[in-house]
Amino acid sequence: MDDEEYYRKIKRINKENLYKQIRKKKSDIWKNFEVTGTLNKKEKIHDTVTALAESDATGETAKIFSEIRSTMKIPMLTSIWRILADSFDDLDLSWKAVKPLYKTGQPEAALNRLQSDASFPNLKPISLEEIEKIGISNEDLINIKSILKAYNRSNSLNLLTQSALVTDEIKNYVPYPIVKISHKSISIPRLLPREEISDLVWEEILKINKFGTNIPNPGIATIFRHLAYWPKLLNLMHIQLQIAQKNGEISIGANSVSKIAIEEGNRMIQLRDENAINKMSSYARNTIIQYVNGPFKCARIVNIGTALYNWLEKAK
Repeated sequence: MDDEEYYRKIKRINKENLYKQIRKKKSDIWKNFEVTGTLNKKEKIHDTVTALAESDATGETAKIFSEIRSTMKIPMLTSIWRILADSFDDLDLSWKAVKPLYKTGQPEAALNRLQSDASFPNLKPISLEEIEKIGISNEDLINIKSILKAYNRSNSLNLLTQSALVTDEIKNYVPYPIVKISHKSISIPRLLPREEISDLVWEEILKINKFGTNIPNPGIATIFRHLAYWPKLLNLMHIQLQIAQKNGEISIGANSVSKIAIEEGNRMIQLRDENAINKMSSYARNTIIQYVNGPFKCARIVNIGTALYNWLEKAK
């Protein structure tokens, strides 16, 4: 399958909701396709980020996307919402179920706890001079940190709040003091489509994407794809994460993130919209469960993304 045919297939996946059908039915047409990131002679889908693009959303779906961004104070949506948008009802009910949490200010307080209490990997310090030597300008560094910060906020809030949708362990609700934040809207560089990313850079993305996983071909985290503008930095990140993987820091961090998310989900369960929960499809519930469950999915990306941001933020 050449690149042109691949992109036609990806376009069909988005247009005809085949992504959802693959996961639900494992249809004969697609069962021989392997989810991966490699371009080679075998028929494989490169990227698991085949969900509806924000720029392609229209009508009521676009309105919900806009409301999510505004409520969460984020410049873009991570893949969970775009995957749920395979069905408007799934997107609508999932957002209605979690939206009341944000009205209380508790997700922000939970995020504050996560950022202070989780055992994020402490990567080897890097200097601004070292960063400059690999061709990263001050403007580049600002953009890179903005990307990491945006994904970390989005992924962390999704992990914390959506954990409240999948638990039935009701505990006494103890509200945290409201955390006031001074939020500035930021703009980040656009997410490059696959055809604008060279195979060599794509391979570097795939290498980074494997850290903290327990399966050979994990879905490609968009946070790493968004950093494709700076391949030399990706290589440096790979070296740093390799060290953290070997000394066990990535595993420790991801487990701590997952543990806090479970505790916060249980704490905020009484704030969710039960009526919306009861109307959610099994597909939507299972999608969210897979997203928040354990240290190998969203928790690993929160863990690694936060470690990378802290690493660059401390550079002097």
